[in-house]
Amino acid sequence: MDRDKERAIEWDCTQLLYEFYACLDEKRYDDLGKLFVEDGAWVRLGKEHVGPAAIKAAMTEREDWLTAHLVTNARIFVRDEDHADTIQYITLYRQEGVDPSAGPSPVVLPLGILRHKDQLIRSNGQWKFRRKTSRAMMVNRETVTHYDKEKK
Repeated sequence: MDRDKERAIEWDCTQLLYEFYACLDEKRYDDLGKLFVEDGAWVRLGKEHVGPAAIKAAMTEREDWLTAHLVTNARIFVRDEDHADTIQYITLYRQEGVDPSAGPSPVVLPLGILRHKDQLIRSNGQWKFRRKTSRAMMVNRETVTHYDKEKK
């Protein structure tokens, strides 16, 4: 594969990553689910959610959460024209029990630093998640209510 084609794939996959976190932070869970193929899986907090409907259903616990996922060190590994893998680090800010009508929330320390690994696939001309795994690397133990305890 020539480098220009590989760069185009890297760009498209990076945009998919950014869209995922935008959907998550903006609570656009229908759109979030559509970023996965029909049998796509997200391993989140140690539990595997398979398919867009299950992924959307897992978001119900977040209704009163305010989150900001800051994406850094995103790396895209193009396997071929229809497959890529990614690794990205997330600095996660989260407050629970937030009432949006109360105005802006106070700034808090990060909840943690997470490493996400993804398997992406081009489906019908669009890049989507085949599998997403999230693992806590560092957490603020004074405020964390759940995190991934799996050993990877």
